[in-house]
Amino acid sequence: MDKTNLKKYLLSSFVIASLSLTSACGKAPQQQNGAMPVDVYEVVQKDVPVISHLSGRANPTRKAEVRPQVSGILQKRLFEEGAIVQQGQQLYQIDPSIYENNVKSAKAAYESAKASLIPLKRKAERFASLLQDKAVSKQTYDEAEAAYLAAKAAVQSAEASLNKANIDLAYTKVYAPITGTISRSNITEGALVSAGQVTPLTTIQQLDPIYVDLGQTAEEYIALRQNLTTGKLLNDGKAKVSIFFSNGIKYKHEGTVEFTEVSVDETTGMVNLRAIVPNPEHVILPGIFIRAEINQGITPNALLVTAEGVIREANGTTYAYIVDEKGLVAKQKLELGGQIDNNTYVVLRGLKVGDKVITSNTQKIRVGVPVTPIDAKMKAAMQQQQMNQQKK
Repeated sequence: MDKTNLKKYLLSSFVIASLSLTSACGKAPQQQNGAMPVDVYEVVQKDVPVISHLSGRANPTRKAEVRPQVSGILQKRLFEEGAIVQQGQQLYQIDPSIYENNVKSAKAAYESAKASLIPLKRKAERFASLLQDKAVSKQTYDEAEAAYLAAKAAVQSAEASLNKANIDLAYTKVYAPITGTISRSNITEGALVSAGQVTPLTTIQQLDPIYVDLGQTAEEYIALRQNLTTGKLLNDGKAKVSIFFSNGIKYKHEGTVEFTEVSVDETTGMVNLRAIVPNPEHVILPGIFIRAEINQGITPNALLVTAEGVIREANGTTYAYIVDEKGLVAKQKLELGGQIDNNTYVVLRGLKVGDKVITSNTQKIRVGVPVTPIDAKMKAAMQQQQMNQQKK
């Protein structure tokens, strides 16, 4: 049976059922002469969430590119690629032989400088005592004091060189700066690495939790702030974020908006929002495309209408047919707000609570003609009555 015949069959069934219910129960309204039965939706008023549909990409909460601090031959890689490493865990070993010798040399120079300092210090102290007794000249004392201070500075310089040599030796062990998931190694054992090289040895990223950076138009952001300011929107300050992958599958963990940029991106005209999302299974990877729904508050006492009753013309006019107090068809222009779901719109202007919006036979009715409204409860009763008759 094609769609046209099916629609005619259902319509006739509803009419028959309506007459049956009228005669049997007396609950259905009496049809006017020539009045066409139509399904209606009664406009309701309730609090509805304000949902923003945004898109963006995931980014790690922490990211560190591991680079060598000293030059040398890479001897060992001490981690498994793709594993989770802990902060302070050794990742690589660079050949330490040169740096061990540098430490020994610096230590020897330091000990030599300290040894040279001892007699000069004693000489300066002795000349200071002799100067009080005027046994030596002031110039002789000054020369002894200067030699001692120079030797003391040499000891400090040698100590600094020793410390640097120890630091360089420690840098031959490359450690993880953060805890996270480590990527593949860009350098293999036996390769020469150098301090400050462009290519990192590897990269560590923290994926739990993970950031999702989203873009909201400046117009939407301004409207949101105005609604919050004027009291048209209720918000507890904790915007929740539902995450969806590109294939439409919803992610099981819910995130929260961490912050909103205080400036608009001049190239895109968007305001950037950053959400933080739990990612214990590491399902969300950096760079993946994400769709998000952000519950930015509640619109109190919003008027709702079903999408089945909304008609849009090519020129942009939006309207609905309603049943007036006399049971006649009336045409009402609408101004709609956001779409709550695929079947419901928020009405800003044009309707009031209790208005009966026609949702069927809109191609056949005309303004001013009488109709018989059938609401959802009546339609369900008709269908039940028809099923009971079919069983008999």
